[in-house]
Amino acid sequence: MTHLVLTRPHTHAGKAYGVGDRVEIDAASAEWLIAHGIATPEPIVPVSELEPKPLQRKEPKQ
Repeated sequence: MTHLVLTRPHTHAGKAYGVGDRVEIDAASAEWLIAHGIATPEPIVPVSELEPKPLQRKEPKQ
């Protein structure tokens, strides 16, 4: 399955989706939607951005 983000409203499998909605569809349908400017591939977020980053505090000067 392919994950896409819609750039235009679209109805898929009888369900209406709006701009910015994320859909999971088969590769052939994904290629068609991308070719017609209806969707773009969902951006891949690196794992390093998903993990919480440690909080760094600056100590006040004394």
